[in-house]
Amino acid sequence: MEQITVSSAALALRAEKPLTPAMVSALWEIAAVLDEDRVPANVPNAVWLTIPTTRLRGPEARPDNVWLRECLERMTGLKLTGQHRGDEWGAVLVAEWHITEGGSKARILIPPAGVHALRSPGNFVKIETTAAHRLPPHARRLYALLADRKRQREPYAQWSVDNLRGLLGVDDKRSYDVWAQLAKRVLTPAVEAINDYGTVRVTMTPVKSGRSVAAVRFDWQWKDPHEATETVAENERHSTARRKEQASNGAPPIIEDEEQADPALTWWGKLRNAEREEWADRVGRVLRTEGPGGKIFTAPRREADIARDAFAEHAERPK
Repeated sequence: MEQITVSSAALALRAEKPLTPAMVSALWEIAAVLDEDRVPANVPNAVWLTIPTTRLRGPEARPDNVWLRECLERMTGLKLTGQHRGDEWGAVLVAEWHITEGGSKARILIPPAGVHALRSPGNFVKIETTAAHRLPPHARRLYALLADRKRQREPYAQWSVDNLRGLLGVDDKRSYDVWAQLAKRVLTPAVEAINDYGTVRVTMTPVKSGRSVAAVRFDWQWKDPHEATETVAENERHSTARRKEQASNGAPPIIEDEEQADPALTWWGKLRNAEREEWADRVGRVLRTEGPGGKIFTAPRREADIARDAFAEHAERPK
């Protein structure tokens, strides 16, 4: 199971413009390479990094560099801000980049303040590479936060609602000031995605102060190595074949012919990862049903159902 090591300071980086999911994953990979090269947090000069483009694109990404070029272009001149020991600072994260060796390598120039932003002293979190690239945006940030606490050997984690909004990068969205919306749109889908794709079982418990929710507690049970290996193997399968039995070990992943002929799935397959995630947020990732006594049950929606709802809404838009 491959992992990347990222400074906890880089888990919740903020920029003047929103960071796309692909940019966050690429930044974490850059931070991991800085760690592997033992680059100190404070350097006098800019640092050139040479990184395989397949690593920056992540698992299941397009085999070409079309979206990686767009991602690097957006990151060039991207301004970060923060504070260090009471002093404010600002940094350009990527100063220059080149795709070399026939598209197989990326050379990226990180200025000193950018290095410091990605290597600030603190905890260094180990994150499964699959989770860092494939989980939805809110889920990957929450997963990284939990991995940080796991490294510190803590049995659970609890954050105030305000802090959690900041850590997940949604504190600028006023609709999430309402606990019900934060839980419905951000936290519940994130926990469900982690439990489905990750290597840990997570439960979430609201902590009330009076009648309002003041904090959220997360309890976890990290899977043993055998279970984790099975999870990684399952995640390697095609998205339409996951959680289904194989006819034989030598057969290709099960892909339902009738679904693949569906124009909605054809359209969905051509979208970028960031676009799929935006559509999933729009049409909803969770199915809610009412059981006996009015009890509400939730379950993750199938990707094919999300794709069809998104395609239907897309088709209704004015041309």
